[in-house]
Amino acid sequence: MRDALPSLGPDVLMVSLDTDANESADLLRRYVEQNGFPWRFALAPREVLRQLSDAFGTQFLTQPSEPMFIIDPRGTPHLLPFGRKSADALRTAVQQYR
Repeated sequence: MRDALPSLGPDVLMVSLDTDANESADLLRRYVEQNGFPWRFALAPREVLRQLSDAFGTQFLTQPSEPMFIIDPRGTPHLLPFGRKSADALRTAVQQYR
């Protein structure tokens, strides 16, 4: 994401959701600061976790799956393939749903 985000354009907003219900806002803040991530992070409330699981399956909540979805301009979410994504793959996906 760090490599792809600057090239995606000003209309793209990146938000990472922490799906580990046992982690705290302080722990998440330290993680973001230590890694210098320039995008937004948030703790996902339990209700959001349930909704994500209902929409995309339980695999979406496992961090090793590297889950990601794109919400297009009409508000429709599009699940990307699980696993690591290159900067080029992210740029292509954004263009596809733009």
